[in-house]
Amino acid sequence: MITKQPDRWDRIEDVVVVGSGGAALVAATLAKDGGADVVVVEKADMIGGTTAVSGGVMWLPQNHHMASEGIEDSREEAIAYITRLAMGHESDPAIIEAFVDAAPEALAYLEEHTPLRTASVPNFPDYYIPYDIPGKKAGARSVEPVPFPMAKELPEWRDRLATRGTLLSLGAVTTLAEDFSTSGEDLAAELARREAEDIRTKGAALIAMLFKGLLERDVEVLLETPAQELVVIDSAVCGVRVTSGGADLLIGARKGVVLACGGFEWNPDMVMGFIGYDVKPLSPPNNVGDGLVMAMEAGAALGNMTSYWGQPAMMDPSVTKDGELVPQFEWGRGDPGSIIVNRHAQRFANESLPYNDFPRTFGRFDPTAVEFPNEAPAWMIFDHGMKETTRILSMLPGDPPPDWMPVADTIRDLAIRLELDPDVLEATVKRFDENAALGEDPDFGRSRVGLMGPGQLRPLDKPPYYAVMVYPGALGTNGGPRLSVNGQVRGQRGDVVPGLYAAGNTAAGAFGWAYPSGGGTIANGVAFGYLAGRHVAAQVSRDIGG
Repeated sequence: MITKQPDRWDRIEDVVVVGSGGAALVAATLAKDGGADVVVVEKADMIGGTTAVSGGVMWLPQNHHMASEGIEDSREEAIAYITRLAMGHESDPAIIEAFVDAAPEALAYLEEHTPLRTASVPNFPDYYIPYDIPGKKAGARSVEPVPFPMAKELPEWRDRLATRGTLLSLGAVTTLAEDFSTSGEDLAAELARREAEDIRTKGAALIAMLFKGLLERDVEVLLETPAQELVVIDSAVCGVRVTSGGADLLIGARKGVVLACGGFEWNPDMVMGFIGYDVKPLSPPNNVGDGLVMAMEAGAALGNMTSYWGQPAMMDPSVTKDGELVPQFEWGRGDPGSIIVNRHAQRFANESLPYNDFPRTFGRFDPTAVEFPNEAPAWMIFDHGMKETTRILSMLPGDPPPDWMPVADTIRDLAIRLELDPDVLEATVKRFDENAALGEDPDFGRSRVGLMGPGQLRPLDKPPYYAVMVYPGALGTNGGPRLSVNGQVRGQRGDVVPGLYAAGNTAAGAFGWAYPSGGGTIANGVAFGYLAGRHVAAQVSRDIGG
């Protein structure tokens, strides 16, 4: 952190936004519309951050598309739902209210004033629909971007906007609604057209539309320009030091700096220091905690640091990037004919839990045995009946199992292959099978609650048997500086750090540890990017020299 008044600035703006994901671009949009001069600095050589490679869905209660789906929503219901899920672990109840109020307002504003267009995902429910949770909705709180013709609208930026790459889950050019459609409609011709014409969907479409809006506002986005440290003068954030082309540049900010540059899931030291166990990141590798470090140096109070947007991860040796295995989204978890066991060959959770919840079970400490019994990897065990009806990573139904996948004719032989206790695994499967035959799961309630097909149980009685390793994965971390209701970074004495804002995965999430539904990640960033951009633009310019 620089605490000395620079002799000169290389550039002075009203607002500097660090990062180029959804939270950052929304913050830049609102700051510009509020009359501020804005520049965006991005560490990578691509625009979009984690948002661009995501599913692009946003969970926005009370959004204006809900009425067309015939679903009513209210402020009270949304607050009740989030508050129950947060269970007092949110950094501030007022932040929940700020999110609920900003969510529909931000979407309406962006659709009116930028190229962003979204559609409802009506059959995409809140993740705790099967649970006794107040305020839940069966669908339509989530919206997604409509397909965007990148080659036609932004041809010069085609190779500089990140898009989905090595993740097997969800289609690269399908919408989320199409991914989950049960209509059976043949989309082949339309998907081929999108491929040929470079029509982007999901997170790439969301970023493309927001970025097009910034270009229309003449906001400059500087790629390959990582922020290194904040400039803090008399306790106020007045700028940021970046590097560009191997040279240091000091960019002054008369009104403030917005940190929206991702979490720290790719920083092993931070992960172990805050979360306490290894997680496999499924996000771009630039998320190493740059914004968190800068905020801490400026005196930020932190919140939600032990949490992350979780996802069970699997590895497929046929899918690599730069010679490294790429963690994949779960495949088949919770499907009939499967269970997950730990290294003691025992089940340890409801396999159909919401995907954000399941990874947390890997970090459970057993004080009786003085160990972490669920330390990764775990094993998903499944029978031939599931193999023939469910895609597992790159193995489609009917495909022969790949060489890397353990297969055995009996549970005992599979246990030997996996170096698990054969007696314990046999007993585990036997108990599960006996209860599943009755439609019950007295151990973990899988017959009653969950997200991945709760109640869809059957015995593992169709040999041969297969296994895939399962790890705790992270779509991103959601701990960081605590925020005011305006997106300002709060200081360690309860005040705010003048001139400093944060949004997205750089900040403490509004929901605490919870993940209300698909798109809670991006929505959290969009809402507070909206609040931060609007607030910073309204600040009085500071005299920071010339």
